[in-house]
Amino acid sequence: MADHLARLCFEGAGASGGAYTPLTYRLRLAGIRRPTDHVVYMHEVHHAALNDMTAWGTALHVYARLPGASGRQFKALLTACRTTHESLATFASVEIASARHGPLTDVLAVYPTYVPLYESTAGLLAGVTGPGRRQILATALARLCMQTPVLAEIVAAGPDDFRMAAIRDIDRPDSRWNWFARQGPRLPAQAAASADRALVEAFGRAALDSDEPGGDLAQSTDRSHDAAWDYWEQAAYQHLRDALAVTQARTLDLNGHQDGTAALLAHVAARYGDIGVRPAMTADQRLSDAALASSILQQVRHDLSGGDPYRAVLIQPADTASLAQVLAERPVLGDRPAMIIDVRPAARLAALYQWPGGELPEQLRAHAGPVAAVRVMVDDGEPGSAVGHAILPAPGDLTTLARHWRDRGPLAVCASSSCFADAAWKERWLPVLTTTGSLFVLVDVEPDRFIPAWSRDGREVNAIGVDVDDASGQRTALMFTPDDGAVWWLVLADDVTVRFMVEYLREQLSERLCTDGEVFESMRDITTAVVSHLLATESFVSFDALEHAHGQR
Repeated sequence: MADHLARLCFEGAGASGGAYTPLTYRLRLAGIRRPTDHVVYMHEVHHAALNDMTAWGTALHVYARLPGASGRQFKALLTACRTTHESLATFASVEIASARHGPLTDVLAVYPTYVPLYESTAGLLAGVTGPGRRQILATALARLCMQTPVLAEIVAAGPDDFRMAAIRDIDRPDSRWNWFARQGPRLPAQAAASADRALVEAFGRAALDSDEPGGDLAQSTDRSHDAAWDYWEQAAYQHLRDALAVTQARTLDLNGHQDGTAALLAHVAARYGDIGVRPAMTADQRLSDAALASSILQQVRHDLSGGDPYRAVLIQPADTASLAQVLAERPVLGDRPAMIIDVRPAARLAALYQWPGGELPEQLRAHAGPVAAVRVMVDDGEPGSAVGHAILPAPGDLTTLARHWRDRGPLAVCASSSCFADAAWKERWLPVLTTTGSLFVLVDVEPDRFIPAWSRDGREVNAIGVDVDDASGQRTALMFTPDDGAVWWLVLADDVTVRFMVEYLREQLSERLCTDGEVFESMRDITTAVVSHLLATESFVSFDALEHAHGQR
């Protein structure tokens, strides 16, 4: 999967970029211009969404995970849908970002490879009225191109013996997309007009009236219109499907990949066991903001290091008193120092950093449970600095360090949420963590693992968004607490990820989600220090630290 041909990328001369595989999508957002970052982010989101709701996407998910020779079909499958994927992702991401920021011709100019894709897709949809309908029609068209009989062919041949030659040209996504492109804007316009008539008959004109030419995309996509626009997409898709029938293409219903996905996963499980692809998302799940947000969050990875992971080394301070003195001499908040202790599972540390010799040090591999450490930038003889880790082996070491620190400055512990899956570690360490400075929980697992339990328990959650400007650019964090501020959970990324997380919290918690800035005020300075610390020392942030299976699609 390291080969660039095995990815869908959004790259150019711009400082921000992204890459998608059916395993994850990686974002490198510069934090300099939000319009650019939003285009990059939504570009990769649309790659993920198109795979998550089509037959061809299921095939990509499966073959991206199959071992050895079987997995080699992945590149052929990806090559056959690259134009479809990139056309939808480019058009949709630019339109969504433009709706918020205005025309973005300057953004596309630094990603010249994508200009023809945007222009050709915009031309194809020129006869479709309203920004919301253009978005939906583009998605319906791409889905029709990807809803092919590929899953049935794979099951019939067996995953190991399937070859692309079994798929007729017109049943390959890019061949279908190119067929529609040759027909010009007539068919999409006819499909939209047909769907308009069907929607008015079933729902009245409210949704259509919200999507006037030159209108506000946010207004037309208000959740009150969800059912109407879902109906509209079904009608537009069917019209396009009927038009494509003249080519003898074999097509599926809008959600016709679900049975084929189940059949293929059962077939693969019998041969390979669980490969980490879950069943296709149901129609009800697709209408749930929480389910969609969860699916997106499960797959996103924000690279904070600008490329390769940060280099890291172990450092051996003489004692905790010496360590406290070293940190006391390094101002963090103005002229004041701050002490931040990080706790991560050893496996996460292996992924986060480049360690000497290319592997996790033996001391960390042999560590029982998550690793507590103080991070200090050090000179290790290589160009640039390395993130030095001074390990605190036992809870008592943290207590002693805190005692030596005294009142020199704020003290915080930042433990990732994946640590708390280790019950033995939690029993040993949690009493100390909750009584040593401020406790932050960096969210690095899917919200499905803990938020639903809060909802079932009837807990009230206070959530606060925080913008941070530092040397790494403009970033956004979400702080939320179910404990009246005793413990703060932290999502660190950008404003789009934060909005997805807020949508998830809102649907799960309803009126029990609130915003009370006063509770947060006393935490503002130490939060700024923790976020800046993470941006400087955490190579990436993602929600897959427990190696989840691919989420409910």
